[in-house]
Amino acid sequence: RAPDIAGLEIGIRSRPAREISGDLYDFFEAKDGSTLIAFGDVSGKGAAAALYGALISGLLRILAPRRRSTSQLMKLMNETLLERKVDAQYATLSLLVWDPGHLSFTLTSAGTLPPILCRNGKLIESDSTGVPIGLLEDQEYEQVAIIAQPNDLILLYSDGVEDQLSGDQDYGRERLKALLASSYDKEPQQVANAILEDIDAFREATPLTDDQTVIALRVR
Repeated sequence: RAPDIAGLEIGIRSRPAREISGDLYDFFEAKDGSTLIAFGDVSGKGAAAALYGALISGLLRILAPRRRSTSQLMKLMNETLLERKVDAQYATLSLLVWDPGHLSFTLTSAGTLPPILCRNGKLIESDSTGVPIGLLEDQEYEQVAIIAQPNDLILLYSDGVEDQLSGDQDYGRERLKALLASSYDKEPQQVANAILEDIDAFREATPLTDDQTVIALRVR
């Protein structure tokens, strides 16, 4: 469960394709009232992905309290993982800092799908990009500022959502965006539930293709 965070209402759904998920998320509250939200997806599935995800979560708990910016924290995470190199393992990661006093997010992305901002029924996508962490040395990461408005909904989701198969068809971003446009005004937990329910209706008897996690953030 997400903690109570000033200015935000949060809905979360997460499920593994196998027994254990390689998706990860966490929340780190700072003394200045801001909150760091980490959301990531480890390469692969099952126990190996989950163990690498646990390593990343542990590093975040050590390094997040010392953060100066999301870009610097992402760079430090990449360097620290490379010092502990695990063959064929890497992770995509988003770091967002929520500032309730200014109704703003600061976003740094390392290969994750861009968050989708829903505002008054219109969908706005971030253009933040970056190389996954634990993969290449000497990487620099950018910060993107998102100025929010009351009632905005921001959706974070792992690629297992878009990539879910039904036969030879994938769920896709366009179906996800259509669902968001029609349900953005619901409570965040209802939005998160609706996405996984729609995936199940789409996939029918097809097994889960990948781990699936969605986090819906409503600005209050």
